Amino acid sequence: MITKIANTSSLKIKNRAGQEKSIFDYLEDPKATATLPSLKSVLSELEMLTQKSSIRLDEVTQLVQVDQGMSLRVLRMANSVYYSPSEPILDVQDAILYIGLSTFRSAVASTRCIEKTCHIKQSVIDWKDFWTHAAGVGQLTMELATHLKSAELPSESYYLMGLLHDIGKVVLAHVMPDEFDTIYVQATLEKKAPAPIEMEILGIEHGHLGAWYLEKQGIPLTLCEPVRFHHGEVFGDKPHHKHALLIRLADMLTLYCHLGQSGNCSDPGDPFATEEWSAYLKLCGLQEIEGNDLKQVLIDHSARISDLVRKIIV
Repeated sequence: MITKIANTSSLKIKNRAGQEKSIFDYLEDPKATATLPSLKSVLSELEMLTQKSSIRLDEVTQLVQVDQGMSLRVLRMANSVYYSPSEPILDVQDAILYIGLSTFRSAVASTRCIEKTCHIKQSVIDWKDFWTHAAGVGQLTMELATHLKSAELPSESYYLMGLLHDIGKVVLAHVMPDEFDTIYVQATLEKKAPAPIEMEILGIEHGHLGAWYLEKQGIPLTLCEPVRFHHGEVFGDKPHHKHALLIRLADMLTLYCHLGQSGNCSDPGDPFATEEWSAYLKLCGLQEIEGNDLKQVLIDHSARISDLVRKIIV
């Protein structure tokens, strides 16, 4: 359930019929949310590929080959600048073997999310740019997690929480398209981040909306809570604070590298001169001066994943 924000639950918006309803009314209305894109089939597909430890490479290959779009994505990924094979890879099975099952599952998740949301009206956000940004955040969240002193979750969990961190924007665009347009046009004109404007108009921001949606879809709280708080408190000592910090820093890096766009038109500034970066270095057990080498690693990685992500999303 969504936690109502203090002093904002009374905010009401008139719909086309002249009725006043809050965002909470919309989210609790089965009729309004019945047509939200479902991620349950995506979860089932990923679970099959993740949990069935005995699955053979040829079985995975057969699954991919019946999906022409996925076959092309896998081949493009394997031949991307990120992997830079010495010779072109032309066989789907060779491509999956080359990129690894983990990366393949990340591509499946990204692709299916795009398919589940492609019917939503093209608005002030280009949804292809949106998922390019989301996949970039997923890749960078996963990379940031590899440098922690201790990572509690599998790498794919970090990818998913990064990929889905802005899913609340999809919910808002679907359930309240007029308000969505108003918020994101204002963010564009004023060159601001949308979250404060969402709070002003709706009384809730997209992180909380996204967490609500993910909970409804059966996503574990270990992934929902970081999504909920990636625009909130990230400097606490609970696991979701740490993971929300990774998402926020990955988000900053993705904006800094101009990888996709999700409606945040504020100046990203230098992510390596922020409180988030300092807090992250502590989680890695590094001093500021030791972070210079890691900074260069992340910059190089960000440049390399740009081509990989576009191969997934295109």
